[in-house]
Amino acid sequence: MKAFKKILSFALVLMLMLSLCAGFASADGAKEIKLLSYNVAGLPSIQGIIGMQNVNVPDNQYRLGKQLNTLGYDIIAVQEDFGYHCILSRGLTNYPYKTVHSGGIPGGDGMNIFSKYPIYNAKRTPWDMTYGVINDGADELTPKGILYSLIDLGDGLYIDLYVIHADAFDGEGSRAARNDNFRQLAEMIAAKGTARPVIVTGDFNTTSHLDQGAEFTRILISEAGFKDAWTELYNGGDYVDYSSHAATGTPYWGNWDSVEKVLYRDGGGIHVEAADFEYKSFTNKDVSISDHNAASATLRFTKTDDTVPETGRLRVTMPDPLGALTNKLVVIVRDLQKIFRHFDEVLALLQG
Repeated sequence: MKAFKKILSFALVLMLMLSLCAGFASADGAKEIKLLSYNVAGLPSIQGIIGMQNVNVPDNQYRLGKQLNTLGYDIIAVQEDFGYHCILSRGLTNYPYKTVHSGGIPGGDGMNIFSKYPIYNAKRTPWDMTYGVINDGADELTPKGILYSLIDLGDGLYIDLYVIHADAFDGEGSRAARNDNFRQLAEMIAAKGTARPVIVTGDFNTTSHLDQGAEFTRILISEAGFKDAWTELYNGGDYVDYSSHAATGTPYWGNWDSVEKVLYRDGGGIHVEAADFEYKSFTNKDVSISDHNAASATLRFTKTDDTVPETGRLRVTMPDPLGALTNKLVVIVRDLQKIFRHFDEVLALLQG
């Protein structure tokens, strides 16, 4: 009898634990995840570079990891995670799954994913077009682009997750490159089809309300069928008129229709909607860790009668030290060639 009671007690405890772990499901049977996307400003802390004076980047990254670890996010996507990835990772103990780091500068793309759910099929794709060697963000020296992964959220629910870092700055060349980034992203997503719901997040370096965002809105919203979490929740799904927010006088950067975005789209018979969104700031000793705010979103996934089972191949991407070293050497040679071709700009920068 005692043995039976012990078995029964153990079974009840196990059931309770399983029910707690299943807190992922909302009351209506949908599943929700909390996602954060953040440009963490993990650039090398070389004193004297504009915008980097007196900034302790390693300490920032360590304290940021500790902060993020306690906030209950299911997936954290980061950009500009370059030379201090190990320090950032050290604090993220609640995230058993993460992408293989592509390395620091030069060679790395600065994008990574930390997840409480398994990550499969991770692949990094550099942009076809970038602009700027010494000026305009030096995007040609940094192999930013697209980080794709397939995330297993459990209960037969898989999502395609894309993390991007688009070309920076506002000159004509930068805008052309950024618009081409969005074209490349849309074509990559279209090539995978509609077998799964799709989430796209990251640093888009553009907005919808400014003229520079017209191509973003056309390519990714109108043509590719995505919705933007902030616009849907706080601008009534209107991708044309943002005048009520502009009229407040509050700067858009990090506050409304900012460059950090969370886009989503139905797929595979799974309906996706944004349940919550906010821009968040993280500080170290009351000083902002990054010149960006993070995009925080709660996304709800609901199965429909048209839901299709996952049939794709799941593969865990493993570290490739030789490939990483080869890539770094190629990037170094390529970057040096570009710098020498723009040596007059280097001299002007040093003299200025």
